Amino acid sequence: MKNLILFLLLALPLLQSCGGHEHHEGTSPQVLLDNGNRWQANSETTQGIADMQAILAKYEGKTEALSDRKALREELETGFQNIFKQCTMTGEAHEQLHNFLLPMKGIFEKIDSGTAAESQAAIGQLEKHLADYQNYFQ
Repeated sequence: MKNLILFLLLALPLLQSCGGHEHHEGTSPQVLLDNGNRWQANSETTQGIADMQAILAKYEGKTEALSDRKALREELETGFQNIFKQCTMTGEAHEQLHNFLLPMKGIFEKIDSGTAAESQAAIGQLEKHLADYQNYFQ
Protein backbone atom coordinates (compact mmCIF):
# COMPACT_ATOMS: atom_id res chain seq x y z
CA MET A 1 0.00 0.00 0.00
CA LYS A 2 2.86 2.37 0.88
CA ASN A 3 4.48 1.73 -2.52
CA LEU A 4 1.21 2.40 -4.31
CA ILE A 5 0.78 5.73 -2.55
CA LEU A 6 4.39 6.67 -3.24
CA PHE A 7 4.01 5.74 -6.90
CA LEU A 8 0.82 7.76 -7.25
CA LEU A 9 2.49 10.78 -5.68
CA LEU A 10 5.44 10.44 -8.03
CA ALA A 11 3.18 10.00 -11.05
CA LEU A 12 0.98 13.01 -10.25
CA PRO A 13 3.15 15.55 -12.14
CA LEU A 14 3.14 13.20 -15.14
CA LEU A 15 -0.63 13.10 -15.12
CA GLN A 16 -0.87 16.86 -14.63
CA SER A 17 1.53 17.57 -17.48
CA CYS A 18 -0.58 15.37 -19.74
CA GLY A 19 -3.67 17.57 -19.44
CA GLY A 20 -3.89 18.34 -23.14
CA HIS A 21 -4.19 14.79 -24.44
CA GLU A 22 -5.60 11.41 -23.51
CA HIS A 23 -3.96 8.25 -22.26
CA HIS A 24 -6.03 5.11 -22.06
CA GLU A 25 -5.31 2.80 -19.14
CA GLY A 26 -3.93 -0.53 -20.25
CA THR A 27 -2.66 0.71 -23.60
CA SER A 28 0.84 1.83 -24.39
CA PRO A 29 0.96 4.52 -27.04
CA GLN A 30 3.41 3.84 -29.81
CA VAL A 31 6.43 6.12 -30.10
CA LEU A 32 6.64 7.59 -33.58
CA LEU A 33 9.61 9.17 -35.31
CA ASP A 34 9.67 12.69 -36.71
CA ASN A 35 9.28 11.89 -40.41
CA GLY A 36 11.86 9.12 -40.04
CA ASN A 37 14.15 11.19 -37.84
CA ARG A 38 14.73 11.12 -34.10
CA TRP A 39 13.12 13.82 -31.98
CA GLN A 40 15.25 16.50 -30.38
CA ALA A 41 15.19 15.99 -26.60
CA ASN A 42 16.38 18.42 -23.97
CA SER A 43 19.69 17.49 -22.36
CA GLU A 44 18.08 17.00 -18.95
CA THR A 45 15.77 14.30 -20.32
CA THR A 46 18.65 12.50 -22.01
CA GLN A 47 20.67 12.74 -18.79
CA GLY A 48 17.69 11.42 -16.82
CA ILE A 49 17.54 8.34 -19.04
CA ALA A 50 21.30 7.84 -18.57
CA ASP A 51 20.86 8.23 -14.81
CA MET A 52 18.20 5.51 -14.79
CA GLN A 53 20.52 3.23 -16.76
CA ALA A 54 23.24 3.90 -14.17
CA ILE A 55 20.83 3.01 -11.37
CA LEU A 56 20.11 -0.30 -13.07
CA ALA A 57 23.84 -0.95 -13.48
CA LYS A 58 24.43 -0.17 -9.79
CA TYR A 59 21.95 -2.88 -8.79
CA GLU A 60 23.08 -5.48 -11.35
CA GLY A 61 23.33 -8.83 -9.60
CA LYS A 62 22.08 -7.31 -6.34
CA THR A 63 18.30 -7.75 -6.53
CA GLU A 64 17.80 -11.14 -4.91
CA ALA A 65 16.48 -9.61 -1.67
CA LEU A 66 13.11 -7.89 -1.71
CA SER A 67 14.58 -4.93 0.19
CA ASP A 68 17.06 -4.39 -2.65
CA ARG A 69 14.30 -4.59 -5.26
CA LYS A 70 12.27 -2.04 -3.31
CA ALA A 71 15.29 0.27 -3.10
CA LEU A 72 15.89 -0.14 -6.84
CA ARG A 73 12.30 0.72 -7.63
CA GLU A 74 12.41 3.78 -5.37
CA GLU A 75 15.58 5.10 -7.03
CA LEU A 76 14.16 4.48 -10.50
CA GLU A 77 10.92 6.26 -9.66
CA THR A 78 12.89 9.23 -8.32
CA GLY A 79 14.87 9.36 -11.56
CA PHE A 80 11.65 9.07 -13.54
CA GLN A 81 10.14 11.94 -11.56
CA ASN A 82 13.24 14.08 -12.16
CA ILE A 83 12.80 13.71 -15.91
CA PHE A 84 9.36 15.30 -15.64
CA LYS A 85 10.54 18.04 -13.30
CA GLN A 86 13.26 19.09 -15.74
CA CYS A 87 11.47 18.59 -19.04
CA THR A 88 11.24 21.67 -21.21
CA MET A 89 10.18 19.87 -24.36
CA THR A 90 7.05 21.02 -26.17
CA GLY A 91 4.89 20.04 -29.09
CA GLU A 92 4.99 16.67 -30.75
CA ALA A 93 8.45 15.85 -29.36
CA HIS A 94 6.97 16.21 -25.87
CA GLU A 95 4.01 14.00 -26.81
CA GLN A 96 6.33 11.31 -28.14
CA LEU A 97 8.46 11.50 -24.99
CA HIS A 98 5.33 10.79 -22.95
CA ASN A 99 4.57 7.85 -25.23
CA PHE A 100 8.06 6.56 -24.51
CA LEU A 101 7.95 7.11 -20.74
CA LEU A 102 4.43 5.89 -19.98
CA PRO A 103 5.11 2.12 -20.29
CA MET A 104 7.84 2.40 -17.65
CA LYS A 105 5.26 2.89 -14.90
CA GLY A 106 4.00 -0.67 -15.35
CA ILE A 107 7.53 -2.06 -15.41
CA PHE A 108 8.38 -0.33 -12.11
CA GLU A 109 5.45 -2.09 -10.45
CA LYS A 110 6.83 -5.49 -11.45
CA ILE A 111 10.27 -4.87 -9.96
CA ASP A 112 9.26 -5.45 -6.35
CA SER A 113 5.87 -7.11 -6.59
CA GLY A 114 6.81 -10.65 -7.54
CA THR A 115 9.54 -13.22 -7.19
CA ALA A 116 13.20 -12.49 -7.78
CA ALA A 117 12.88 -14.15 -11.22
CA GLU A 118 9.87 -11.99 -12.15
CA SER A 119 11.75 -8.94 -10.94
CA GLN A 120 14.74 -9.89 -13.07
CA ALA A 121 12.48 -10.16 -16.12
CA ALA A 122 11.07 -6.69 -15.43
CA ILE A 123 14.56 -5.27 -14.96
CA GLY A 124 15.60 -6.76 -18.31
CA GLN A 125 12.52 -5.27 -19.92
CA LEU A 126 13.36 -1.85 -18.46
CA GLU A 127 16.99 -2.09 -19.60
CA LYS A 128 15.82 -2.76 -23.15
CA HIS A 129 13.24 0.01 -23.01
CA LEU A 130 15.79 2.56 -21.79
CA ALA A 131 18.24 1.46 -24.49
CA ASP A 132 15.51 2.12 -27.08
CA TYR A 133 15.48 5.82 -26.10
CA GLN A 134 18.31 6.51 -28.55
CA ASN A 135 16.19 5.08 -31.38
CA TYR A 136 13.62 7.84 -30.94
CA PHE A 137 15.42 10.81 -29.37
CA GLN A 138 18.71 12.64 -29.79
